[in-house]
Amino acid sequence: MSKGTHCFDLLFATKLPRDLPSVVVAFGDGFLRQQTAQKLLTLAQINVEDAKTFDGESCLWRDVHDELATVSLFDPDERRVAIVKQGDDLVKAARPQLEKWFAAPVPSSLLLLELSSFAANTKLYKIAAEKGWCLECAAPKGKATEEWIKKWAANVHKLTLTGAQCGFILDRVGPEFGLLDQELAKAALYAGDDGKIADDQLKTAIGSWRTQTVWEIVAAAVEGRTANALEQLHKVIQAGESPMAIVPQMSWSLRRFGNATHLIAQAERARQKLALRDALARAGFRPFELGQAEAQLRRLGRVRGLAMLEWLLELDMKLKLSHSKEDRGVFAIEEFIVRLAGD
Repeated sequence: MSKGTHCFDLLFATKLPRDLPSVVVAFGDGFLRQQTAQKLLTLAQINVEDAKTFDGESCLWRDVHDELATVSLFDPDERRVAIVKQGDDLVKAARPQLEKWFAAPVPSSLLLLELSSFAANTKLYKIAAEKGWCLECAAPKGKATEEWIKKWAANVHKLTLTGAQCGFILDRVGPEFGLLDQELAKAALYAGDDGKIADDQLKTAIGSWRTQTVWEIVAAAVEGRTANALEQLHKVIQAGESPMAIVPQMSWSLRRFGNATHLIAQAERARQKLALRDALARAGFRPFELGQAEAQLRRLGRVRGLAMLEWLLELDMKLKLSHSKEDRGVFAIEEFIVRLAGD
């Protein structure tokens, strides 16, 4: 495996690509991290019960180190395995010690470190990529997520989907892999003995009313129906959805408007002409969405379209930092909706 390997390369593998190193870092989406860790242990024929699991939010490096470095009295060749869940706090507290361990780990050990993020420009990442494996667990670009949906549906849920159905599911749910897994499990209940499901049944099965309401919030906001967008937002919040769960679904759709606008701007700088509908298609909108998306982007306009990606990043940072509490998170989304609607 090379630097920056994506977890999709491992999730559907039948064997390890090469000898398992002593350091593996899986970072990104929580569901994908969990599945990747499980798959890694299975392919390496390591019983999870033989591994020591640590909570990265509370554990100390010395305890993890002792687990990895201690040789068994009964089997000195036994591989010592430590799994650190939610290890971001451990990295902050013990970065120098981890750098030292990554550079020269005990050969008969395995440290499986799960992180929400792992910056590629850090010394720790560079050592991990050189000495071990860095497995990115996030939505990749292009059609890879749709291909994952197709394979995951078939392998895990015995569900046979067409390419168009995979695209529909991704559009409806967004690149939230834990939620995608739940929705695929639900869709499998509607499938026939051959694993196939009709399009109308799929539309009925996929997406809870909360998921669909988030799509309605986006549509109302970009069309300037501010009051309706805010009303739908409060319904979802009152039903128990958190701001952190709402924003990724909103972002998945809105990011495409931003990308389309930037594609047009890039073409203009190159003194080329790119039709609005072509830009929307290249940004990821489906053929059946193009008519509505074109009208919505025209209404948003160039200025808001170009600012979209920056606004989404700003909203994401607010929810993670200054507006992490639910009431402030709701206010941040309300503020974003008003800005988006142009009020």
